[in-house]
Amino acid sequence: MNKIIVIGGGFSGLTIANKLAKKARKYKLDITLIEPKDHNFYEPDLIFYAFNNKKLSKLYKPMHKLVRKRVNHIGMRAKKVETEKKKVILEDGTELDYDYLVLATGVKYIEKDFKYSEQKHIHHFYSPPATEKFRQMIKRFKGGTIVISPSTVPYKCPPAPVEFTFMLDSYLKKRKLRDKATIKFLYPLSVPFTVKEAAVVVAEMYKKRGIEFVPYCNYEKVDIENKKFISFEGEEIEYDELVLLPIHEGQDIIKESGLGDKEGYVPTDKFTLQVKGHPNIYAIGDCTDLPTSKAGAVSHYSAPTIVKNIINQIKGKEASAKYNGKTICFLVTSYQKAMMLDFSYNHPSRKYGLIPMRIYMLFKRLFRFLYFHILIKGII
Repeated sequence: MNKIIVIGGGFSGLTIANKLAKKARKYKLDITLIEPKDHNFYEPDLIFYAFNNKKLSKLYKPMHKLVRKRVNHIGMRAKKVETEKKKVILEDGTELDYDYLVLATGVKYIEKDFKYSEQKHIHHFYSPPATEKFRQMIKRFKGGTIVISPSTVPYKCPPAPVEFTFMLDSYLKKRKLRDKATIKFLYPLSVPFTVKEAAVVVAEMYKKRGIEFVPYCNYEKVDIENKKFISFEGEEIEYDELVLLPIHEGQDIIKESGLGDKEGYVPTDKFTLQVKGHPNIYAIGDCTDLPTSKAGAVSHYSAPTIVKNIINQIKGKEASAKYNGKTICFLVTSYQKAMMLDFSYNHPSRKYGLIPMRIYMLFKRLFRFLYFHILIKGII
C-alpha cells in the first residue's frame, strides 16, 4: 500500500483526501486525514452574517458527512513531521509512517498586543465569535468613524476586507445611518486591492460612495486608550470602531518541523506544489507561500495537480503536472451585485468580470451549496 497522510481538514485537506480516495482502489492508496475538529466551517459567508440575524450554525457541517469512506479520519492534532524518517507525530505521541505527505495546515490568527474578545471597539470577522461580537455592535451603532484595515499581508481571502467595506456601506444606507458615519479603508498598497484590474474599479466605487481610502498604510499598533490606529508610516487615525483583520501566521507544526519560513509559510514550488527540498511532500492552500491568493478557489484548482503528481510518482514517473495559478473569486460590491475575478499566474483578471452584476452575486450565494455538496467531496 502507498501510505498518504494529509495534515489539515479544512477545505484544502478534505478536497485532496477525497480526490485521492477516488483513486484509492486502482493505485492501492492508504489515505489518512489528520484533523482534530469534528466539523468543517464555511468561512466566506461571514461577510454576510456580520450584517444579518441568521444563525451561524448554518455554516457548519460535521466531518463524518464530508469524508469519503476510503479516508481514515484521525480526530487528533499532528504535532511534528520528521521528514528524514517519513513520520508524523501526533499529540499523544503516536507515530504514523507515510510515503507521501500533503500539508494543508492553513494559518492561525495571532492576538499579539490585545485580545479581540476583551476590546469593546476592536473587531474582525474571520471567526464566528468575532463576527457575532461585531454584529452585536453594529446593531447598536448610531454614528461615528469606522476604520477597516488588515494587520498583515498576506491574509486569507484578499477580497474580504473590500467586500466587508462595501457591505458595511450598504448596511448603513439601509438603516439610514450612512450620512452619520465615516468609513475609512486603510491598505498597505497604493490601491485598495491586490488585483490591479479590480483595484481600479474598487477605488472608483469607494470614491463614488464616500468611502475614504488611505494608501500606503501599514499597521503597527493600536492606541487603545485614545482609540487610534497607528501605522509604521507614522499616521495616527482616530476611530470609534476599528475592524482590524487579525495577524496571520503559519501553524506551529510547520515551524517546529523545519518546513516553513520565518512566518511559518511553506516554501512551495508554484507549479508542482511540492515542498521545496522534499519531493514526496506537497503543500496546498493557505499554508503555502504561493504567489497568489490565499483562497479556497486556489485549492480547488491546484488540488488535481497534487493528485496527478502523487500518482505519477507512484508509477515511477516524474511529478510533471503543473498548476498555472488559476483562480476565480466573486467580489461582493453590494447586497445585490458582485464582480467575478478570473486570473492566473500569467493572465490578468478578465475584463468581463469587472462590471458588478447580479448574476455574479447569485453565484456567490450559491457557492456554499457547491462547497459542501460537490467541491469539498472531490466530485469535480
